[in-house]
Amino acid sequence: MTKPLIQVSDLSFEYSVSNNTSIPVLNGVSFDIFPGEYVAIVGHNGSGKSTLSKHLNGILKPSNGDVLVSGYNTKETKIIREIRQKVGMVFQHPDNQIVATIVEDDVAFGLENIEVPASEMKERIEYALEAVGMSEFRKRPPHHLSGGQKQRVAIAGIIAMKPDCLVLDEATSMLDTHGRRDILEVVRQLNNDGMTIISVTHHMSEVAEASRVIVIEQGQIVLDGPPREIFQQYELLHKLKLDVPVASQLARLIHEYDEEFQADIIQNNEIVQEVVRLSAKRGVFVG
Repeated sequence: MTKPLIQVSDLSFEYSVSNNTSIPVLNGVSFDIFPGEYVAIVGHNGSGKSTLSKHLNGILKPSNGDVLVSGYNTKETKIIREIRQKVGMVFQHPDNQIVATIVEDDVAFGLENIEVPASEMKERIEYALEAVGMSEFRKRPPHHLSGGQKQRVAIAGIIAMKPDCLVLDEATSMLDTHGRRDILEVVRQLNNDGMTIISVTHHMSEVAEASRVIVIEQGQIVLDGPPREIFQQYELLHKLKLDVPVASQLARLIHEYDEEFQADIIQNNEIVQEVVRLSAKRGVFVG
């Protein structure tokens, strides 16, 4: 049986405000992430989802419980470098992660920190820029790039270190629709190539791309399963102040009038496919 890449066991965390005051954020969270999974973590503002993501590579340490990455405990400060080479993280503001004045130098920065030999560094930079579609911009200053392009560079800087897992903490929240689509395409390809993806997001169209969804509310997991099943929990998601993809909303409405129309649709293209399927079944020509 495949071993988990990340094991979160009874994780609790609280922020200390003063010597006598703390704010609980996570409470007894447990789950495993397996190699090759594409997991979306969702929850409304203040639910604890971003705090949870920061535990997955040791940025934050549990107040109670444990987080293991390939068997390494994130509480062990002396092995934090090894942990972060296995689990890389990209945040919502790419400017906060870009440190160099030239794109390829920025990608090289992390490799220098982990002392990758110069002979191997060039190959890794090529691989990372090609993977995110930014090879032609390698000599450009990052501040001349669009938001989506900057985020691609930030992702390239992480994947150049060849992590087993990429964590995206609201990485598309500052981007326009075109920029989000570009990043989603990159992430989908990385996952197809075998990289484990964990995406913290509030865009339900992105959640529909995942193979698994974890829903967080008040620092606890309330739902965990495939998106097609999760989005059928319409009433509960509404109570949690979460939407479902437009395709799911439309399919639900059509299903109320036509029971043969599938109600568990989550992708826009599935709407078209279902219309074609029913039209053919009923002998109706769709041009």
